[in-house]
Amino acid sequence: KAVYDMMSTGQSEGVFQFESQGMKNVLTQLKPESLEDLIAVISLYRPGPMDSIPMYIENRHNPQKVTYKHPLLKDILNVTYGCIVYQEQVMQIFRTLAGYSLGRADIVRRAMSKKKHKVMEEERQIFINGYVNEKGEVEVEGCLRRGVDKATAISIYNDMESFASYAFNKSHAASYATISYQTAYLKCHYPKYYMAALLTSVLDNQNKMAVYIEECNRIGIKVLPPSVNYSSQGFTVVDDHIRFGLMAIK
Repeated sequence: KAVYDMMSTGQSEGVFQFESQGMKNVLTQLKPESLEDLIAVISLYRPGPMDSIPMYIENRHNPQKVTYKHPLLKDILNVTYGCIVYQEQVMQIFRTLAGYSLGRADIVRRAMSKKKHKVMEEERQIFINGYVNEKGEVEVEGCLRRGVDKATAISIYNDMESFASYAFNKSHAASYATISYQTAYLKCHYPKYYMAALLTSVLDNQNKMAVYIEECNRIGIKVLPPSVNYSSQGFTVVDDHIRFGLMAIK
């Protein structure tokens, strides 16, 4: 809990993926409570999906406001409070609402992300009406056969089409969020050691070093000046302080 409390107040300087001012603003509004929240923020904080951030935050704090265009979407979108956030969700919608196979759903996902308009228009018809092959076998049931009316099916397809070109795959975001959480955990519970390691990792970047030294001061860790007798190559922890590293001197 302490880690998420730290993130919720925007104290994410030095936390992987969450250092920008924009990210800090989102964290303070969202007040993350789980890894699922961090995964969503990483996926949403990019051009395109960014427009969904206010809705995601609003729905997260007010679950009664979450709405679904069709009851079948509930199990797919409940984890993101009614917003389409991940490519995997787009594939699940194709599978659940229109009866696509995994392989076919993935082909559509790729076509959407590469903006292949011809393929997308063909798939729109299949998504709504289904697909019957030359032998008369139903390969894709389509929304209508599964009890989704035409207007709803078109509306859902439009949402996916406008979103899929930006959609992130959740597996990728989950890997990022795991590392983000680990760095936040270390900063929260072992701040001296983490900040010393962080400073040592940016020895050749004066600007970053200045930002991290300022962060040390903010959280009550003193960065002691370099010393011929006490400094090592990098930044080191000495009692409750950090000693400046010799390698960082120009």
